[in-house]
Amino acid sequence: MSSNSGNEENERKKPKMDRITVSLDEFDYNVISNMSNNRNIPLSEATRLVIHDWIENNSEKLKDNYGVDVKIITQEIALASMIGNIKEIIDKLPQVFQLVDDISLKDLAEHLKINVKAVKYLLFTQGDKIQKSGLNLKYKGDRIYKE
Repeated sequence: MSSNSGNEENERKKPKMDRITVSLDEFDYNVISNMSNNRNIPLSEATRLVIHDWIENNSEKLKDNYGVDVKIITQEIALASMIGNIKEIIDKLPQVFQLVDDISLKDLAEHLKINVKAVKYLLFTQGDKIQKSGLNLKYKGDRIYKE
């Protein structure tokens, strides 16, 4: 395999990422540059890793100082990705309810590999599509029942 086709394959696998430009002072640049060299990765990837690590380790600081709730952002991103796969998820529901008459919201979310908020979104907005798949589901408490 040529390196060009390998690069094309890697580009297809990468999720879409937004690009920004930053200016670094000498100290920050030297730190990022050393990271880049030590891991044999581009400067941009080393910078992205530093930012990502800082965000993951400072969620309380982000919430307290900047009003940014990392949990909510994570849930919104998960929900958005789930919305793109609604048909696929709805197609899995009849199989789930072949063997069970009811299931907890949490268990269904885990089985479908989506978060609980996404399951609620699915139930509240896609009822007609779920019924067309042959299921009549009801949601009560933290459980989903097949009628």
